[in-house]
Amino acid sequence: MPKKQSASRWLSGLLAAILLIPAVLSFAGVITMRVVLTDSMEPRIYPGDLVVSANWVKPGLGDTAIYHQKDITGTFRQDVVHRVITMNEQGEYQFKGDNNKSMDALSVPKNDVVGTVFMKVPGVGNLLTATGLLFLALIIGGLVAVYYGIKLLRK
Repeated sequence: MPKKQSASRWLSGLLAAILLIPAVLSFAGVITMRVVLTDSMEPRIYPGDLVVSANWVKPGLGDTAIYHQKDITGTFRQDVVHRVITMNEQGEYQFKGDNNKSMDALSVPKNDVVGTVFMKVPGVGNLLTATGLLFLALIIGGLVAVYYGIKLLRK
């Protein structure tokens, strides 16, 4: 097998693993990936950043975590990425966005805490919008066209 083809296959396998492993871990509930939609965690986390939480790790004081936000009736509203500012003996957490003046209105039971954020990928969430997906498709399509164009020119 020529070296170029071998390197190409190795790179393809690496790219597939980079995309597939997080998807499998997320599907299995080991990690959770969420796109941040607001500026409440700036300057550490910005809108459009993708955050990843380890769901087996319960957060400690000062950790950033993902939790299920519910309204006063207990109905799920959305997942939120904020910092733990207090914890009590009953297992309830109080959260606050780094960029917010006040803490979140309701305390969060430990069962509604998804996990501790351990990684952020800046800007990736922007690609998951309709415009971002179109842009990504155009880039991938362009790269494929260039690749096959070069192949045709070499023949």
